[in-house]
Amino acid sequence: MASNNLQLIENRRSELQAAFLAFGSVSEQLSGAFDSLRAQVAQLRSELGEAHAGKEHLASRLSALINGLPGGVLVLDSKGEIQECNPAARELLGEPLLGQLFAAVCGREEKSAGAGEHTELRSGRFVNISRRDLQSGGEVVLLTDVTESHLMQVFLTRQQRLLTLGELAAGLAHQIRTPLAAALLYASQMTLPGRNPDDLARCSEKTVGSLKQLDKLVNDMLAFAHGGAAREVVSVSALLEQVAQWLRPALRSGVRLTIRTQAPDLGVRANAPSLVSAVLNLATNALQAATADLDLELLARRSADGRAQIVVSDNGPGVPEHIRERIFEPFFTTRSRGNGIGLAIVKSVVEAHQGSISLAEAAGGATFIIDLPAEVIA
Repeated sequence: MASNNLQLIENRRSELQAAFLAFGSVSEQLSGAFDSLRAQVAQLRSELGEAHAGKEHLASRLSALINGLPGGVLVLDSKGEIQECNPAARELLGEPLLGQLFAAVCGREEKSAGAGEHTELRSGRFVNISRRDLQSGGEVVLLTDVTESHLMQVFLTRQQRLLTLGELAAGLAHQIRTPLAAALLYASQMTLPGRNPDDLARCSEKTVGSLKQLDKLVNDMLAFAHGGAAREVVSVSALLEQVAQWLRPALRSGVRLTIRTQAPDLGVRANAPSLVSAVLNLATNALQAATADLDLELLARRSADGRAQIVVSDNGPGVPEHIRERIFEPFFTTRSRGNGIGLAIVKSVVEAHQGSISLAEAAGGATFIIDLPAEVIA
């Protein structure tokens, strides 16, 4: 019995020794694995630290680049609120900006949006506004200061106009000489003794008529040189009504004048007197060219791309094909009593309003289209 117990104890001791040996081996393996894991964690921490530092460096460089850009940069959220902006944007648009609606800031800072492709700010600077949608929502807005290039373009346009004016002046001498000589002739006849009242009245009328013709030539030249003055937003339909008021007293029998407006809220930023004069010039040309009954129409409409158009059309003799390319040239005329600067002045006035004028193809008569940047009349 005792020997059996000793044998059992011996067996269990052997089992315990084997178990302790196995536990020790497993412990060594776990310890090695833990050391390896700890080394990997340390390496990952080091790599993450380097990545974070790289991202911070990249973000710092990007921020410095945006802040150093000569153009204004704005980041808008999906509601159009300004979330980020750089110093150039603050300089152009003023404060506050962050948290403000971009549309409200534009309304606050814009002086006019009718300077062609440029927007004029209240500060007197001109900017180009470019917008691009972001994949994450919202959009980025780039403001480019184009003040110097805009002013240079205005200067060059004026210089070109003055250059053309110089060329006009050289050819205008004979145009001025004719009415001036006539006025002098009739005025000298009025001083002759023994003239009866009827002769004096006739000479007086001829003298005044010649002086008026001379005055018109001078005014036309000044209008060409000036190219438009201060401008404000005006209704296109109101402009056409002003033209009609000037035209109606001159309408003869057989002439039918129609005024149509397809867009009552259509407006333009213009110097109203000069633009009215330009349209009146086109209408007067139609009246002078017609030899029979005439249908004359003045139309205000909005083009397919949203611009304002003034259309002057008639069913008169039209413009011959061989001279269509030359009708806007200074001093080009087919009328014996014309001075050839009327349409040149019209073109100059329209271009001074950042617009264009063209002679449209028509089956009969003539159709002139004045195309201008549009404004909305509230």
